[in-house]
Amino acid sequence: MEKVEVEGVILNPRTITSIVLLSASGDRVLPIVVGLFEAQAILMGLQKGVFPRPLTHDLLQSVIRQMGGRLVRMEIYALKEEVYYAHLVISVAGEERVVDCRPSDGIALALRCNAPIYAAEELLERRIPQEIEGHRFIRRRTDKPIDEKEVEEFSRLIESMSAEDFWKHLNTKGDPEQSG
Repeated sequence: MEKVEVEGVILNPRTITSIVLLSASGDRVLPIVVGLFEAQAILMGLQKGVFPRPLTHDLLQSVIRQMGGRLVRMEIYALKEEVYYAHLVISVAGEERVVDCRPSDGIALALRCNAPIYAAEELLERRIPQEIEGHRFIRRRTDKPIDEKEVEEFSRLIESMSAEDFWKHLNTKGDPEQSG
């Protein structure tokens, strides 16, 4: 098992599926197709959003905590017939218990619990996919973290675009022939 981080979520407005991209060291990735609602739950976990009433994953986090447990880690351990298999490792009274889960639910919960996510090494791809669900995926590498100004500029750009314009912009940026 190798520790992975949520690199991002690619939402596709034309379909009901999205892609969660997990990354490991050495530019290895694990793209997982999830439903739109599952992608939203993962995004909420990434953004550490707090809602007046608990959502499903917030409820599960609260139940684990109230029962004296702690989410130790989430593991994506197999791919069978194009379906990923995962489980949660929960510590209760000093004993680790393994609970089967969908990867999307496990990721959403791990983000809320600040628990690490692991993937079996054989599931990790050695390169970044150039095309995901018909859309080019562009990953920018920098030596420094993104500053607040860049975040604000990007937020303004995204807020000014429709979902359709966003995908057109993304596709054009990834295709040198179209970007002029």
